Amino acid sequence: MASFICSPEIRFTRSLRAERALVTLAVLLAPAVVGAQQATSELRVRINAVDGGAVAGALIALLDAKDSVVAEGLSSEAGVRILRAAPGTYRVRVRRIGYLPFVSGQVELPRAEELALKVESPRVVLEGIVVNSKSQCRRNDPNAAALATVWDEIDKALRSSQLTTDDLAGMGKARTYRKEVTSDGTVIRADTSVFTIGNRRPFGAIDPAALAERGYVIGDERSGWSAFGPDEAVLLSDQFAATHCFRLVRQGDRLDQIGVAFEPSPRRKLPDIVGVLWVDQRTAELREIIFHFVNAKALSQFNAGGFTRFRRVSSGTWIVDEWLLSLPMIGLRQGRFSPQYYEMGRLDNGGGIVGPSKE
Repeated sequence: MASFICSPEIRFTRSLRAERALVTLAVLLAPAVVGAQQATSELRVRINAVDGGAVAGALIALLDAKDSVVAEGLSSEAGVRILRAAPGTYRVRVRRIGYLPFVSGQVELPRAEELALKVESPRVVLEGIVVNSKSQCRRNDPNAAALATVWDEIDKALRSSQLTTDDLAGMGKARTYRKEVTSDGTVIRADTSVFTIGNRRPFGAIDPAALAERGYVIGDERSGWSAFGPDEAVLLSDQFAATHCFRLVRQGDRLDQIGVAFEPSPRRKLPDIVGVLWVDQRTAELREIIFHFVNAKALSQFNAGGFTRFRRVSSGTWIVDEWLLSLPMIGLRQGRFSPQYYEMGRLDNGGGIVGPSKE
C-alpha cells in the first residue's frame, strides 16, 4: 500500500516579514552610519559609441588606484550614468556585453563638468572557442582563458540584471504560480498571483552564504523539503565560486550557444546544484540557466530542478524573464525486500514577466 510522504516546500523569495525586518534594521542603524560617512562627489558620465550613438545598458564603474570598484551603475538609454564617490583620483571602466572592457584615463573628483567618453573596444568572439572536458574549480584560473572569456560575458549580464531597478517599474506586471500535478498530468491544485512590479526585483533567492553553509535543499523524504534555486546574487558570489567547479560545454541541440557548466567541488557533500549557463555565441548574451539538485537523497532521483531565463529590455539592460523550480511529490510503498520511493506527481513553482501594464 502506498503512503504519501510529503508535499515539498519551494522557497525562492524572502518573505515580506523578512523584508520589513531588514528595512527596520536599516532605519535603526542609519543615525550611527551617517555620521561616519565621507563627503561624496557626483560624476556624470556620458558614453557614446564610435559612430556617436549613445551606449545604453552598459556597466559603468569608478575604479580606484587598486582597480577596485568604488561605484557602479548602468547607463541609461541616453548613455548617461551618475556615480558618487569620495574626492580622489579614479578611472572609469565601461563593460558592455559582446565587447572587451574600456578603461578611461585618470579622472579627478570633484569634477563640475560632465565626462564624455567615446567607447571603442574590440568585439568578443565566442564562435571559435575550443571546448575541452577539463573542469576548473576556480573561475579565474589563469590557465583557463577561454572559460574566463565566456564567464566575463555571463558576469556582465548577471550584474546588469542585479542592478536593474529603473526599468522594472515600466515592465507592468509579473506573476508567480504554484501547481501540483499527478504523474499522469492531472492538475490537483493551481494558484496564480499577478502583481504590479515596483522599483525592486520581483524574483530572487536567499543569502549566498547561507546556501554555501547549509546547502540548496533542507529537509528529507519524511519531513519534506525546502529547496532553493540560484539567482544573480548567488551565481556572482564568492561563496558560489569557492564551492563549485566550472567547464565549457557545447550541446547538439544548442548549436548557436556555448555553455559554462558548474558542479559542486569534489569534497562538497551538502545538497547542491549542477547546471549550465547558456550564452549566445554570436551576441555573447546570456540566455538561460538550467539546473538540477544533487546530493539530496531521494529528491535527486526524480529530476528535481529548474531554469531561469533572461531577456534584454529596451534600455539595453537585463531582467529575469521567467523561472521555474520543479520538485517531485514522493510516495512510499513496500517493495519485495524493502520500502521503495516512487514519484506521485510534481510540484511546480514559477513566475515571470507578464508584459507592459495596460492601465
